[in-house]
Amino acid sequence: MSATETFNGASLKMVHDELIATIEQSAIRLEQFSTDRSNGDLLQGCIDGIKQIRGILSLIQLKGIDLLAQELVEHITEITLGDDAGIDKKLEILTSAFFMLPRYLEFCAQTSRSMALLLIPYINELRQARRAPSLPESYYFAFEPRKVNRSASVQAVAPQEDISILVRRLRHMYQAGLLKVLQGRQIKASFAIMCRALERLESICGATPVGNLWWMANATLSAISEENLRITKSRKMLFSSIDREIKRLQFEGRAVFNREPDAPLVKELLYLLALSKSSTEKSLAVATAFGVRPLGYSDTELGREMEFLKGPSANTINSMVAVLSDELHSTKNILESAAQNGAEILADAPELVETLKKVAEILAIVGLVSPSNSLKQEIEKIQRWKETGKIVSAEEFLGVADTLLYVESTIAGLGKTNMSDDKLAKINALTRDDAMANNQIAEAEKLVIDEAELGLGMVKRALSAFAESNYDKTHIINITATLDGVRGSMFVLSLPRAAKVLAGCMKFIDEALIANEQQAAVQHMLETFADAIISVEYYLDNLKIDKNADTDILRIAEESLEALGYKVV
Repeated sequence: MSATETFNGASLKMVHDELIATIEQSAIRLEQFSTDRSNGDLLQGCIDGIKQIRGILSLIQLKGIDLLAQELVEHITEITLGDDAGIDKKLEILTSAFFMLPRYLEFCAQTSRSMALLLIPYINELRQARRAPSLPESYYFAFEPRKVNRSASVQAVAPQEDISILVRRLRHMYQAGLLKVLQGRQIKASFAIMCRALERLESICGATPVGNLWWMANATLSAISEENLRITKSRKMLFSSIDREIKRLQFEGRAVFNREPDAPLVKELLYLLALSKSSTEKSLAVATAFGVRPLGYSDTELGREMEFLKGPSANTINSMVAVLSDELHSTKNILESAAQNGAEILADAPELVETLKKVAEILAIVGLVSPSNSLKQEIEKIQRWKETGKIVSAEEFLGVADTLLYVESTIAGLGKTNMSDDKLAKINALTRDDAMANNQIAEAEKLVIDEAELGLGMVKRALSAFAESNYDKTHIINITATLDGVRGSMFVLSLPRAAKVLAGCMKFIDEALIANEQQAAVQHMLETFADAIISVEYYLDNLKIDKNADTDILRIAEESLEALGYKVV
């Protein structure tokens, strides 16, 4: 099971700009209303904007964010005009949710995946503000726990004292550990006490339904402790829910032995067990008994993605990349001049070292430690040149230039990825040769795509001229050669499906338009063929954003060619 839900990336791209514009406009109205609480037009405009956002999101069926938008509507309609002190908190929550809308859309666009569970904390913040029950962490966990009949060998141990007294003592043991966990103190030891209490409760209740609950809860809490899962607010509430179940056993005694535990509680415990990825005998036994399948993500990965949502947006990163690139460009010009005219020129450029220091500091702050350290070494070298006034060899200048090229390549790569820890770790792990090679390959691939798009543009213009000239074939005589060049580009980029589509396009031009005499339905054929070309063009546009873009969009081209009698194999 994976955290990733499928969604229509093409649909998101089509409405993305309109959606972001509506979100920004509504956010501005909300900000204006926060300073003018009596302006009903601003409030209504914001409400209408959020309803429009919700409508668009429901159309593209992006799970999670549609529910967040619905909660926004519920929340904002409860805001009243006037200076009510209670409105401040509601406006603060709304502002936070507005920030998350575009960030999550950006996350989906950047990663080509959707993880609805990342939005649960923000949805719950809105729900709690209007006193609605919170969604459990397992809300999007598509799993129905099955009933478990444990082995008859699991027998209850008859207690030597009154059961209510024993359970009360065990509950006190559990609560002692729970209190420390809620306070964030002595986590490991506290979980051990809680698990001991659950183990003893299981021995009292045996293989009864409530005994199965203690068995399962013991395995889950042990896994949380062993695998160091985050102790979040929702998980603390879960631990408290277990305490309430123990309380029920304390006061109702054997009457609850055969009562099935609440399904949401069971589902939440099993979700956390799966999330822990624990491989202990206890964890595997519970997972097998309840039919829990492995998750496609870990708690660490989940926490990392949540931190990414809180981090800088793509626009911020791209702005930073642009600034750093400009700074490096100016320093390269100074160093190039120094290489040609002598190192003494560096004395006339006091800003050089300060600029490089600033770049190195920014790289360190965003987590790019390796290129930052490399740049700092070169800064020390340049400072020595300035201080000693020694003659610097061409090889020494080339060494600095090589480092600047490495830093520049790393910065360019930063603009193509998100700022999560694993992505930064991969960038830091790259050797300088790999970093420069990756950037050069990416630039080369972009040039190939640009050339392919130019070729398709020429094809479309030629077809338009062909139609407008009453089908004069001189306008399309070179189309096949142009398409063949585009097809070659697809082979260079290792895109065989697109290459096959273009081969079908070439065959249609040669056989249906050039070799044959004018056909009665030629205009209809051209319209259908244009659909194929536009499909390829759209695919290339997606490739610029993601080199692993979904090839499904090419199905439109394949179906168009098949309608023309040229099936793509």
